[in-house]
Amino acid sequence: MSEVRVDSRWWYWVAAVPLVTAFWVVCSVWMFVVVQVVPEAVVADAGEVLSLPAVALGIPALVAFLALPLALWMDGHAVDAAGSDWPGDDFSAPGIAVLADALVVAGSVLLFQGATLAALVIVAGAGLGTWVSVRYLRNRRDHVAMPASFWEWRDELRAGDRREPAGGERE
Repeated sequence: MSEVRVDSRWWYWVAAVPLVTAFWVVCSVWMFVVVQVVPEAVVADAGEVLSLPAVALGIPALVAFLALPLALWMDGHAVDAAGSDWPGDDFSAPGIAVLADALVVAGSVLLFQGATLAALVIVAGAGLGTWVSVRYLRNRRDHVAMPASFWEWRDELRAGDRREPAGGERE
């Protein structure tokens, strides 16, 4: 791990995508178990088991996914500006994130139109966005210093809150 410090919090938005996706998967599994165990829980098809958690998490997930390309681009520039030894490979994370966004938005539109293909398109977009986020975060962790524990993360957030008052004097 590198000791290069990057003054960017855009990577938090990148980390939000796998978290939202994981939460959606856990909620979908929970819904599936409830439908299997509780006789009164009746659903028309498997699409409802996947779509109910998606509707509940819809706005946070959509915000996280739509912010992903910008977050990847801004954080990538911050990492470059910090002087990291991150190699400039052919991996275009923001471009792949735009494709993932297009799939998620197209799947959402198809879902509201009642298309049966909608769930597959949304799952493909969510999978692609999660993959690009995890790959980016792993590469970032190898080339710049990142919090390794909750306590380091808390200290990083607190350090950002300490600002110099106007005039350069400390209070």
